[in-house]
Amino acid sequence: MLKIYSGNRSIIWKDALENMLKALQKSFEFKSIFGQTAEEVVNNVDLSNKTCLITGASSGIGLEIARCLNSRDCNLLMASRNVYKANLLANKTCLNNQRIRHYQINLASLASVRQCAQEIIENESQIDIVILNAATFGIPWTVTKDGLETTFQVNFLSQYYLLLCLGKMLAPDARVVFTSSESHRNIKWPEKNRFNPVFENLSLLKHEYTSIKSYNISKLCCLLLMHYLSYQWSNSERSFLCAHPGSFIKTGLCRNWWPYEALYTIMLPFSKSIMQGASTILYCATSPNLKGATGMYFSNCNHCNESDLAKDIYFSFRIHDLILDILRDRVQDLDKLTKELRVNK
Repeated sequence: MLKIYSGNRSIIWKDALENMLKALQKSFEFKSIFGQTAEEVVNNVDLSNKTCLITGASSGIGLEIARCLNSRDCNLLMASRNVYKANLLANKTCLNNQRIRHYQINLASLASVRQCAQEIIENESQIDIVILNAATFGIPWTVTKDGLETTFQVNFLSQYYLLLCLGKMLAPDARVVFTSSESHRNIKWPEKNRFNPVFENLSLLKHEYTSIKSYNISKLCCLLLMHYLSYQWSNSERSFLCAHPGSFIKTGLCRNWWPYEALYTIMLPFSKSIMQGASTILYCATSPNLKGATGMYFSNCNHCNESDLAKDIYFSFRIHDLILDILRDRVQDLDKLTKELRVNK
């Protein structure tokens, strides 16, 4: 019997329905449509001498990425807001826990990002792979103590700042992978600000805000920064790539608003599993086939074209200048950090 308590709208059968749909998802063979799993991607890759920094690895796709990297003897630096949760889940999920080190980071605080970076610099020698995967979605409009709209800061700005802070630690042939999304195509940039983007185009004001719009802007920025950094490092062996994990993958990303969670639950039998969703990100991060490749966007482990706006190199420079202005107003030594990221070009 289905029982619904109208007082607090608690639905007893929610978990049972989700478990049933997950079982249905597993009962179908969608490999021909959704591709291989993350474990299959790294199956023959030797990562024993590599160190990977990953954000957003305490659940969902990020945790699956961490598990697969750990299974190939990669040293993992897991940057998480809740270190206790990340450690607990890593211990349950990963086999080589001695290769995992945890660092606390709150992406809603630039000061926390700087502190995390300093601790990594003090304890680590080199980073070979960076996977900027953390994201939030479906939250109401809020502003961080840095004066920035939360989704934009968490999904993009703070993670780029982390990369800037750790620039001098990147290996000469490091790969940096941004988790982006096909939804970046839904952004229609105001024509009047195409040649002169402003703060409010990125950090949305309350009356302009929707959670999906802010999320899409953050994913567009990942692609634009990928192109900017690829251009800056075009004479090096470093790679900057973007990966789309898939649409309607049921992770904790949709937990903040029940209509999205309901939609993603219903779509379970027709969407990628978490194991398949992690595959493209891992392909970008580890595949020998991509040695020397940079400035490329991938979906289903295949190179694909992004939107015209996302691949506009001149626009990427203008957005990068704006991002630096935003950071320069809030942090110290920014010019030094940007120089370190570009050292030995």
